[in-house]
Amino acid sequence: MIQNWLGKQLRQPNGLLSKWIGRYMERGNYEINSWTLNLLDVKESDVLLEVGIGNGSTLNRIVKSVSIRKIYGVDISEDMIREARKLNKRYIENGKAVLQKADISSLPFSGSVFDKVFTVHTIYFWSDINQGFREIYRVLKPKGKLYLSILDKSKMEKMQRTRTFNLLSLEEIEHVLIKNSFNIIRVHKKGSYWCIEVGK
Repeated sequence: MIQNWLGKQLRQPNGLLSKWIGRYMERGNYEINSWTLNLLDVKESDVLLEVGIGNGSTLNRIVKSVSIRKIYGVDISEDMIREARKLNKRYIENGKAVLQKADISSLPFSGSVFDKVFTVHTIYFWSDINQGFREIYRVLKPKGKLYLSILDKSKMEKMQRTRTFNLLSLEEIEHVLIKNSFNIIRVHKKGSYWCIEVGK
C-alpha cells in the first residue's frame, strides 16, 4: 500500500507530504541528475528547458554554477512549482529562471525557443508519449538537442512502486523518438542508467 502511494506521489507530488516527496526525489535522483548535467555541457549562450523540475534543485545547481543565458522549468505538480520557486527566488527575480506549471503534452512556449531540453525520470508518467515528443520537437531550435535520462526497464520492473508507471525499454523509446522526427546522436550508459541524446 505504501509503495503504491509513493508511486502515485512520484508521478505528481501533492498534499501535506509533497515537500518530503520533493526531497526524496532530489536525494534519490542526485547521481543520474549529476551525470545528465555533465552530458548537457551547458554553454553561456544556451537557453535551457528542464521538463519535470521537482523541487527545483537540479535547475538551481545549473544557475549557480554556469553563467547561463536563461533556464526554464516545468512540472505538472503545483506543489513542486511552489517549492522550486522558493529555492530559485533569486534567479527568478533577476530573470535567469522561469518556472511554470505545465504538462508535457502542451508546453506553454512558442516554437524554436530552446537550445537544449533535458528530462530525468519523467517519461514513465507522460499521458501521451508521442505528443510529449512532438511538443519537445516543436520548442527546440533547429539543431537543438534533447537529453532524456532513464533507469533501465529491467531494474524499474523490480520495484513495487513502479507498477503504475508506463515503463519502456531503451529500444522502444528510440523507436518513438525516430517516429517523431528526432535523430539519435548518441546513447550514453552509466551502470543501469541510460541517457538518449537526440537532435532536431
